[in-house]
Amino acid sequence: MDAAYDRSRQPARFVSALGLSPGQRVADVGAGQGYFTQRLAEAVGPTGQVVATDIDDEALQRLRARVLGRKNIEVRKVAPDAPGLEAGTYDLILLSEVDHFFGDRVDYLTRLRPALTPQGRIAVTHLRAMRPPLVAAAQSAGYAIVSEYNDLPAHYLLFLQPAVSP
Repeated sequence: MDAAYDRSRQPARFVSALGLSPGQRVADVGAGQGYFTQRLAEAVGPTGQVVATDIDDEALQRLRARVLGRKNIEVRKVAPDAPGLEAGTYDLILLSEVDHFFGDRVDYLTRLRPALTPQGRIAVTHLRAMRPPLVAAAQSAGYAIVSEYNDLPAHYLLFLQPAVSP
């Protein structure tokens, strides 16, 4: 990756803002070549697990080569409309610059819900201009914004959890 992209994304600041702890299980949905995957794996440590998913064979091949030998990273190919994540397993699901590729954001977010642990969160980051459609879809899918991190140069970072019924 190039230095300008790193300045824009602020990877160390971003991963710190996720508030991950050793031993947690994280899904990096739409991981591509894994810009955040290894950083997430470092944050959850050797007792944690990162499952990196994507639909693109070439990106997955490059990612597999980058993470070869990392025991706490699993790379998976998934279908475009199916997250491919186990139920009740993930403390955090990261959607980094990927939600605009979903055929139906509301449907995809709804399909992610079963994969979360009871206290699990979905972290969504994208360019600020992409925030409104994500927020609308999240609300329609029954999520609440539980927090937001605004200290990134060009990106938003929202944390979503399923809304609790009154």
